[in-house]
Amino acid sequence: MLKNIFKVILCITALCSVAYADLTISITQGVDKPYPIAIVPFGNDIENANLPNGMTGVIANDLMNSGRFNLLGLDKMPAQPHQLAQFNWQAWTNANTGIEYAVLGNVTQNANGSYQVSFDLLSLLGSRPLIDQKFNNIPANQLRALAHHISDMIYQTITGNRGYFSTRLAYVEVINSDAPSPTYRLVVSDEDGFNPQVLLSQLDIPIATPQWSPDGTKLAYVSYINNRMAIYTITLSNGSRKIIANFPGMNSAPSWSPDGKSMAMALSKGDGANSDIYIMNLSTHKLIRYTNFANNTSPCFSPDGQSLVFNSDRGGSPQIYQLDLSSKQVTRLSFSGAQNFAPVYTPDGQNIVIMNQAQANGPIRIATLNPVTNKISIITHGQLDKSPSVSPEGSMVIYANYDGPKGILAEASIDAKVQLKLPATEGTVQSPAWSPFLN
Repeated sequence: MLKNIFKVILCITALCSVAYADLTISITQGVDKPYPIAIVPFGNDIENANLPNGMTGVIANDLMNSGRFNLLGLDKMPAQPHQLAQFNWQAWTNANTGIEYAVLGNVTQNANGSYQVSFDLLSLLGSRPLIDQKFNNIPANQLRALAHHISDMIYQTITGNRGYFSTRLAYVEVINSDAPSPTYRLVVSDEDGFNPQVLLSQLDIPIATPQWSPDGTKLAYVSYINNRMAIYTITLSNGSRKIIANFPGMNSAPSWSPDGKSMAMALSKGDGANSDIYIMNLSTHKLIRYTNFANNTSPCFSPDGQSLVFNSDRGGSPQIYQLDLSSKQVTRLSFSGAQNFAPVYTPDGQNIVIMNQAQANGPIRIATLNPVTNKISIITHGQLDKSPSVSPEGSMVIYANYDGPKGILAEASIDAKVQLKLPATEGTVQSPAWSPFLN
């Protein structure tokens, strides 16, 4: 039962760390031709609560979990050099390991307690270094972030695509969900699920559908005021919150415009159980209504900001529709399956990621919807997969899987060839959202 009085803990500026055990990740599939690479253990690598397997472990997990790389086992390495001057090109070539790239690194602690980190990315096919980089005066609490940054550099150099390992995830975690008064937490973590930090905690006051602002500085989310759904924003740097929509009835499903100046949302405005799609100018708070019958919700802007997709039951069952914002013309996009809902564009606008139920009472899975051909392609294999969100470079999808006793974070590649599970060790996970690229 909702309480009228908020019991809120805000962690200001420096977010409060949660004592989670490490999340375990398993890969069930991979790409057809991964890049063979050796991640040589860094010299003097730091292992602590935040880096249980050192910087080497973070980098290795990042590259492995992308599904784009095949990592050489430690027992197959002819040597474990830490810098370019120690690397014996001939020995590695003669070892017939089949690798094309090698990563070397070293960590040195400075007198002031900070660290100096160096790393090299080598091409064995070209017998030459591709990256030779050194980082100075790195605080201990920034070593994990630096490891993700190094992974980004390696990924982009080899694949030609921007690395996404320094991005973040936001999600809702429910503690004691079966208790009379569960605790709802708004959590932000690294992209790999590690380093979870609580941004907001509320006793018996639900939190739902967090969405990142385009600049990555804020989250929009849904909570309650006096038992009524309302839309909030929260600033990550200081925890300050602002009410965006608190109209009579339901205020739900916030979605930022690409320029961050507007927000689409689903509002009932006190007109019963059905909601309609509105867009609010965040400077003036002026509302424009775009739908006026049936139940319409889950709006998501296209990358160019010229249209949005949403789901509606105007045809009898929840299906995906597209709204042209200039003409207000609505076009149905999904035609197969019992239900399709929760649409979100890929960054290139070429596909829409959705929740799909092919048959009534059948499993709900994550799928892609081609807006031109209307073809639906299933990309996950669970019985109940919900709340998809796409990585900023478009190759991966984060979602919540409910096949077990509690919701967990899971990831899949857009082409369905990579499947990851990130089991949380506390609470049940809801509504994950992938951040944009962060500077």
